[in-house]
Amino acid sequence: MHQILIVLIFLAASLVCSTLLYAWLRHKTKIGVRYLYLDNPVAATLSALIAYLVYRLQESPGYMLPAVVLVACVGGIAFLLTMIRFWRTPRRRVSAGPGQVVSPADGNIIYIKELKNGECPVSVKLHRFSKLEELVKTPLLNGQGLHIGINMTPFDVHKNCAPISGKIILNQHYKGKFFSLKDFRSQTDNERNTYIIRNDELEVGIVQIASRMVRRIDSYVRTGDDVKQGEWIGMIRFGSQVDVILPAGYRAAVRIGEQVYAAKTILASQDEGTY
Repeated sequence: MHQILIVLIFLAASLVCSTLLYAWLRHKTKIGVRYLYLDNPVAATLSALIAYLVYRLQESPGYMLPAVVLVACVGGIAFLLTMIRFWRTPRRRVSAGPGQVVSPADGNIIYIKELKNGECPVSVKLHRFSKLEELVKTPLLNGQGLHIGINMTPFDVHKNCAPISGKIILNQHYKGKFFSLKDFRSQTDNERNTYIIRNDELEVGIVQIASRMVRRIDSYVRTGDDVKQGEWIGMIRFGSQVDVILPAGYRAAVRIGEQVYAAKTILASQDEGTY
């Protein structure tokens, strides 16, 4: 009975701490409130179990407890620093000029493709392909265009910003599916969220793509909202990629393999002949 009471105390304390952490994350990152009920109990339970195991190790030989506590502290600090870096919301000054498009994401450029007349852009993520057919039905791809892919690592900021100022004319979410890797459909069913932003000069498509086993994309804007260049519009949690679709008349200002930064790096600019 005594041991059960101790477990319950650890669980209650962990749940309080975890709930406060998720409340802070919701305030800072607009994380969906449903994750407070989905992820929070799991995180609290795991924390309580670890705390209980450390407590029980007090009955073990003297050298074991300090070693376990040291490993737990080092691992905990490393995890905490990684999470702070992952969830951070940096303040960045946009320095783009006329006809310039900023990167919507931190990460490295994995491909730059020219789109031919009427061609459907295909996103490639870890050898899986997603046809971005929703963009074919818009004026964005009536002619030729440019398709740029940005891969994000756990050390990159995972918030995404508006590459141009304008109005959100499309904000469409596609649920992912948990298919087996042997199922061909697993190549085309990553969760994604597609935006189109329009201003007086151009339209830009932004596609947030989550990992197949993660499926966590938060959108901060709605169709019809006005956004400013560099304003945060959403976040992908953990495995992620962002693709940008530009109409004809724009050229890439980056190279494959280059590290880019949301709101800071000039991703593309208008060809001089189209001014």
